[in-house]
Amino acid sequence: MTRPMSRSKRKETFLTAASEMYDGLEGWYDSHPEATFEEIEAEARRRRRALMGKGLEIVVNGRDIGYRVEGVRCRKCGGWMEFRDYLPWMVYGLEGDARLERAYYVCPQCEGETLFPPGSEAAAALGSLE
Repeated sequence: MTRPMSRSKRKETFLTAASEMYDGLEGWYDSHPEATFEEIEAEARRRRRALMGKGLEIVVNGRDIGYRVEGVRCRKCGGWMEFRDYLPWMVYGLEGDARLERAYYVCPQCEGETLFPPGSEAAAALGSLE
């Protein structure tokens, strides 16, 4: 789970993951010394895709994930919504799969009225939460 962090911390986190990916590929090749170039390439591609997913998680989750100290207002009643938790969802992309998170709010007055920014109509009405 990644929470908002500085650009330098995001970079450090990504470079650590990239180093681990490289070390893993070296280890794989050590245990498969007879592997063909195509087999090495296939393993590198698999590991690169996982690294890109992790990189996307760091870039997106490491910035703004929708939490507002001042809270957000319900689009239905105008009252203050309650922060409940950070909810994840998986995004399956061409370069990698990423587990993204967003703050999740519920209005205590309006049954079922929720906000899971960004991208909802409520987020658009309140201004971008990204």
